[in-house]
Amino acid sequence: MSEATEIRPVDRRITHAELLHRPGERALAARVFTLLGCEVVDRGGHWFTARVEPGSAGYTDNVLYASEVTPEQWAFETELASRIDAGGELAATAATWTDSLRNRPQYSYHFGIRLGTRAALEQAVLDIEDAGANDPELAGRIAVSGVYRPEDPDAATDTMMQVFVRTDVLACGLLTLGQHIELQWHVPQ
Repeated sequence: MSEATEIRPVDRRITHAELLHRPGERALAARVFTLLGCEVVDRGGHWFTARVEPGSAGYTDNVLYASEVTPEQWAFETELASRIDAGGELAATAATWTDSLRNRPQYSYHFGIRLGTRAALEQAVLDIEDAGANDPELAGRIAVSGVYRPEDPDAATDTMMQVFVRTDVLACGLLTLGQHIELQWHVPQ
Protein backbone atom coordinates (compact mmCIF):
# COMPACT_ATOMS: atom_id res chain seq x y z
CA MET A 1 0.00 0.00 0.00
CA SER A 2 1.47 3.36 -0.98
CA GLU A 3 1.73 6.21 1.50
CA ALA A 4 -0.88 8.15 -0.49
CA THR A 5 -3.50 5.42 0.01
CA GLU A 6 -2.48 4.25 3.47
CA ILE A 7 -5.21 4.54 6.06
CA ARG A 8 -3.85 6.20 9.17
CA PRO A 9 -5.40 7.07 12.50
CA VAL A 10 -6.81 10.58 12.61
CA ASP A 11 -4.36 12.94 14.26
CA ARG A 12 -6.24 16.14 13.45
CA ARG A 13 -9.96 16.79 13.19
CA ILE A 14 -12.58 19.46 13.51
CA THR A 15 -13.92 19.14 17.01
CA HIS A 16 -16.86 21.52 16.98
CA ALA A 17 -18.49 24.65 15.69
CA GLU A 18 -20.04 27.13 18.11
CA LEU A 19 -23.26 28.70 16.92
CA LEU A 20 -25.27 31.45 18.53
CA HIS A 21 -28.99 31.96 18.98
CA ARG A 22 -31.11 34.97 19.85
CA PRO A 23 -32.09 35.67 23.47
CA GLY A 24 -34.88 33.32 24.51
CA GLU A 25 -34.59 31.02 21.49
CA ARG A 26 -32.63 28.12 22.97
CA ALA A 27 -35.44 25.60 22.42
CA LEU A 28 -36.03 26.87 18.87
CA ALA A 29 -32.32 26.51 18.09
CA ALA A 30 -32.47 22.92 19.36
CA ARG A 31 -35.41 22.25 17.01
CA VAL A 32 -33.36 23.50 14.04
CA PHE A 33 -30.56 21.07 14.91
CA THR A 34 -33.12 18.28 15.11
CA LEU A 35 -34.44 19.20 11.64
CA LEU A 36 -30.84 18.91 10.39
CA GLY A 37 -30.72 15.34 11.73
CA CYS A 38 -28.60 16.03 14.80
CA GLU A 39 -29.19 14.64 18.28
CA VAL A 40 -29.60 17.47 20.80
CA VAL A 41 -28.26 17.01 24.31
CA ASP A 42 -29.01 19.86 26.68
CA ARG A 43 -27.45 19.43 30.11
CA GLY A 44 -28.18 23.02 31.09
CA GLY A 45 -25.48 25.60 31.45
CA HIS A 46 -24.15 28.14 29.00
CA TRP A 47 -24.46 26.02 25.85
CA PHE A 48 -26.09 22.86 24.60
CA THR A 49 -24.68 20.22 22.29
CA ALA A 50 -25.91 18.82 18.99
CA ARG A 51 -24.25 15.56 18.02
CA VAL A 52 -23.83 15.40 14.26
CA GLU A 53 -23.92 11.59 14.47
CA PRO A 54 -26.93 10.67 16.62
CA GLY A 55 -26.10 8.04 19.20
CA SER A 56 -22.42 8.89 19.42
CA ALA A 57 -21.13 9.14 22.96
CA GLY A 58 -18.68 12.01 22.80
CA TYR A 59 -18.84 15.71 23.44
CA THR A 60 -15.43 16.60 22.00
CA ASP A 61 -15.58 15.65 18.30
CA ASN A 62 -18.16 15.94 15.54
CA VAL A 63 -20.43 18.20 17.58
CA LEU A 64 -22.08 21.57 17.28
CA TYR A 65 -22.60 23.79 20.28
CA ALA A 66 -25.10 26.61 20.65
CA SER A 67 -25.28 29.39 23.18
CA GLU A 68 -27.14 32.65 23.55
CA VAL A 69 -25.63 35.62 21.76
CA THR A 70 -23.78 37.98 24.12
CA PRO A 71 -25.50 41.23 25.09
CA GLU A 72 -22.77 43.19 23.28
CA GLN A 73 -23.27 41.32 20.02
CA TRP A 74 -27.04 41.50 20.34
CA ALA A 75 -26.88 45.29 20.84
CA PHE A 76 -24.75 45.58 17.68
CA GLU A 77 -27.06 43.31 15.69
CA THR A 78 -30.16 45.17 16.84
CA GLU A 79 -28.62 48.46 15.68
CA LEU A 80 -27.51 46.92 12.39
CA ALA A 81 -30.98 45.49 11.74
CA SER A 82 -32.65 48.83 12.52
CA ARG A 83 -30.37 50.64 10.05
CA ILE A 84 -31.03 48.06 7.36
CA ASP A 85 -34.78 48.29 8.03
CA ALA A 86 -34.60 52.11 7.74
CA GLY A 87 -33.75 51.87 4.05
CA GLY A 88 -31.12 53.80 2.18
CA GLU A 89 -27.75 52.72 0.86
CA LEU A 90 -27.05 50.15 3.60
CA ALA A 91 -30.44 48.50 3.00
CA ALA A 92 -29.87 48.35 -0.76
CA THR A 93 -26.38 46.90 -0.36
CA ALA A 94 -27.60 44.37 2.20
CA ALA A 95 -30.48 43.31 -0.07
CA THR A 96 -28.16 42.78 -3.03
CA TRP A 97 -25.76 40.75 -0.93
CA THR A 98 -28.40 38.59 0.81
CA ASP A 99 -30.16 37.94 -2.51
CA SER A 100 -26.84 36.74 -3.89
CA LEU A 101 -26.36 34.45 -0.88
CA ARG A 102 -29.83 32.99 -1.25
CA ASN A 103 -29.55 32.49 -5.01
CA ARG A 104 -26.01 31.09 -4.98
CA PRO A 105 -25.67 29.45 -1.56
CA GLN A 106 -22.66 27.37 -2.55
CA TYR A 107 -20.71 30.65 -2.69
CA SER A 108 -21.72 31.72 0.81
CA TYR A 109 -20.08 31.08 4.13
CA HIS A 110 -21.37 27.74 5.37
CA PHE A 111 -20.42 24.44 6.92
CA GLY A 112 -21.49 20.98 5.83
CA ILE A 113 -23.03 17.91 7.41
CA ARG A 114 -22.91 14.58 5.60
CA LEU A 115 -25.98 12.31 5.75
CA GLY A 116 -25.77 8.57 5.23
CA THR A 117 -28.42 8.03 2.58
CA ARG A 118 -30.07 9.92 -0.24
CA ALA A 119 -33.46 9.05 1.23
CA ALA A 120 -32.49 10.70 4.53
CA LEU A 121 -31.40 13.84 2.69
CA GLU A 122 -34.54 13.95 0.54
CA GLN A 123 -36.64 13.58 3.72
CA ALA A 124 -34.67 16.41 5.38
CA VAL A 125 -35.55 18.66 2.42
CA LEU A 126 -39.26 17.89 2.85
CA ASP A 127 -39.13 18.41 6.63
CA ILE A 128 -37.24 21.71 6.39
CA GLU A 129 -39.51 23.05 3.63
CA ASP A 130 -42.56 22.10 5.69
CA ALA A 131 -41.19 23.77 8.84
CA GLY A 132 -40.23 26.90 6.91
CA ALA A 133 -43.73 27.20 5.48
CA ASN A 134 -46.01 25.87 8.21
CA ASP A 135 -44.36 25.91 11.64
CA PRO A 136 -45.51 29.05 13.49
CA GLU A 137 -42.08 29.60 15.08
CA LEU A 138 -39.93 28.66 12.08
CA ALA A 139 -41.98 30.02 9.17
CA GLY A 140 -39.77 32.43 7.28
CA ARG A 141 -36.79 31.62 9.52
CA ILE A 142 -35.55 28.42 7.88
CA ALA A 143 -35.63 27.52 4.20
CA VAL A 144 -33.99 25.36 1.58
CA SER A 145 -31.92 27.75 -0.56
CA GLY A 146 -30.77 25.24 -3.13
CA VAL A 147 -30.89 21.56 -4.00
CA TYR A 148 -28.23 20.16 -6.30
CA ARG A 149 -28.71 16.50 -7.18
CA PRO A 150 -25.90 14.56 -8.91
CA GLU A 151 -27.97 14.26 -12.09
CA ASP A 152 -28.78 18.00 -12.26
CA PRO A 153 -26.97 20.06 -14.92
CA ASP A 154 -26.02 22.73 -12.36
CA ALA A 155 -24.65 20.25 -9.78
CA ALA A 156 -21.08 20.87 -8.63
CA THR A 157 -20.31 17.19 -9.13
CA ASP A 158 -22.01 13.94 -10.07
CA THR A 159 -20.65 12.26 -6.92
CA MET A 160 -22.82 13.99 -4.31
CA MET A 161 -26.11 15.71 -3.61
CA GLN A 162 -25.98 19.10 -1.90
CA VAL A 163 -28.79 20.86 -0.07
CA PHE A 164 -28.27 24.35 1.31
CA VAL A 165 -30.39 25.39 4.27
CA ARG A 166 -30.59 29.02 5.34
CA THR A 167 -31.66 30.05 8.82
CA ASP A 168 -31.49 33.06 11.08
CA VAL A 169 -32.19 30.99 14.19
CA LEU A 170 -28.53 29.92 14.49
CA ALA A 171 -25.32 31.39 13.13
CA CYS A 172 -21.57 31.11 13.50
CA GLY A 173 -21.44 34.87 13.02
CA LEU A 174 -24.14 37.52 12.89
CA LEU A 175 -27.67 36.24 13.33
CA THR A 176 -28.97 39.28 11.45
CA LEU A 177 -27.23 38.02 8.30
CA GLY A 178 -28.23 34.37 8.75
CA GLN A 179 -26.32 31.13 8.26
CA HIS A 180 -26.15 28.56 5.49
CA ILE A 181 -25.70 24.92 6.39
CA GLU A 182 -24.97 22.41 3.65
CA LEU A 183 -26.43 18.94 3.97
CA GLN A 184 -24.89 16.42 1.62
CA TRP A 185 -25.07 12.79 0.55
CA HIS A 186 -22.23 11.14 -1.35
CA VAL A 187 -22.90 8.62 -4.12
CA PRO A 188 -21.46 5.24 -3.06
CA GLN A 189 -18.26 4.44 -4.95
